[in-house]
Amino acid sequence: MSATAGSTPRLGRVGAWMGIVFAPLFIVGTFISPSPKDSSSTQEWARLFTSSSHRTAAIVGAYLAVFGLLAFLWFASRLRSRLGDGGGMMLTFGSVFAALGMVANLVFAAIAGAKAFTSAPVPPGAFAQQFNSLGGGILVVPGALAAGVFVAIASYLSRREGALPGWLTIAGYVVAVLQLAAVVFIPLLLVPIWVLVVSIVMLRREAGTGAAAST
Repeated sequence: MSATAGSTPRLGRVGAWMGIVFAPLFIVGTFISPSPKDSSSTQEWARLFTSSSHRTAAIVGAYLAVFGLLAFLWFASRLRSRLGDGGGMMLTFGSVFAALGMVANLVFAAIAGAKAFTSAPVPPGAFAQQFNSLGGGILVVPGALAAGVFVAIASYLSRREGALPGWLTIAGYVVAVLQLAAVVFIPLLLVPIWVLVVSIVMLRREAGTGAAAST
């Protein structure tokens, strides 16, 4: 019995740490993907992927973002275990967000990866520009909306179950609503920041639970 009781706080701490891992990996991985200074210039888009450093940045960024989103799934699964009815729906939308985020970042890195791993020719600048826009559209429209629903449900259930402080659930509602305006990447940045704060709160509470269980 003591081993089982002790394993629950440890699993909770791992899940919380995964949320902390997700935030920087997702933000850095997505932002490290290169883009020209003049994003409207097809000539600059054509030159972008002829640079080995830019190709490396795009590939590394995709790996970081994907690892971060896998960590997010672990975090979301652990948060779901702390909540009651409705947690499954929250996890579903979290999984949709993670899947769309992975697809978007793989699109960002597709041209760089093709050039680096298969020696494929760099496509025309207009194609590279449109391909990048496709990845951005996937991330900031359906991806952001799925993330917003995840945060909204998580905030509602956490408030109902008393799993998170009231101020943090209210902040979650604000973050969720702002995803409706996510035609740029900035509102989506609030999601990993919210997850980061939630993870820190979870760690503190798990630490308190573990201390109480040991006495």
